[in-house]
Amino acid sequence: MHMGRVEEAGALAARIGKDIARHRQHQLKHIDDAKDLWAAVRKLTGRRQQAGPVDGITAEQLNNHYAGISTDIQYSQPALKQTTLPRQPQIISTWRVFEILDHLRPTSSLVSSCRRSILL
Repeated sequence: MHMGRVEEAGALAARIGKDIARHRQHQLKHIDDAKDLWAAVRKLTGRRQQAGPVDGITAEQLNNHYAGISTDIQYSQPALKQTTLPRQPQIISTWRVFEILDHLRPTSSLVSSCRRSILL
């Protein structure tokens, strides 16, 4: 490329890329399952699979450690909010229902549907 032969260098780079792809394809050709495939890919890319186990530390010790730092010993459950409806249902008389319906505007959709059901 320094000598101005850019086309030849590009052709050589393309040929090398194809050779590398063909070689890797041949290496991955005889793999049957996904586990072996990813092991081969990690081998080709140079990446390690996982860090190995640490001596002297078990899964139970890790669980106990994280449970200990995630637990608040002084936690107290908050009081229930008093913004909800009272527990006792309110009883509405038939007369009160009549008054509510009687004071609805005539253009209300509820009044219109009630009139239609009365006429039927």
